[in-house]
Amino acid sequence: MHKLLILGMGNKLFGDDGVGIVVAERLQELLNEYENVDIEETSWGGFRIIDLLSGYNSAIIIDALRTAQRPLGYIHQFDYKDIIHSVRMVSFHDINFATAVEFAKKIDIPMPEKIQIFGIEVSETDQFTEEFTQEVKSSIENCINIILQEIDIQQKEIVETQI
Repeated sequence: MHKLLILGMGNKLFGDDGVGIVVAERLQELLNEYENVDIEETSWGGFRIIDLLSGYNSAIIIDALRTAQRPLGYIHQFDYKDIIHSVRMVSFHDINFATAVEFAKKIDIPMPEKIQIFGIEVSETDQFTEEFTQEVKSSIENCINIILQEIDIQQKEIVETQI
């Protein structure tokens, strides 16, 4: 059976940084009937991500992202190999997300074949607050809808390969 992991990353105590967690929580409510979809949350990246991803065929990661090249609330979509810096995707004391996945593959830990990243553009992630900026708050439903469409596409692809 094809297994999909949806992983919300962030920290809800630091405002916009918690957007990945909130999107994952909302998806949990909407996808509870899907047996082959697991939804997890984490505030860690690097090596710790290996345990979360291990054994899944595909993964969707949602996190706050700060590029300062797009407006607040913009939803970036890319493959994990194209990762640009997000709050947890890189750490000075750890390895980056893409390197962790490649390392796991090299030592035969099963990693998803397809890992998609949805990064929501934020500006402040270090202020102690549980409130989102209006732009980021407004992007949550849009991100959820995009991910639901992606899940539908993946489900159809799975059915087609089984025929």
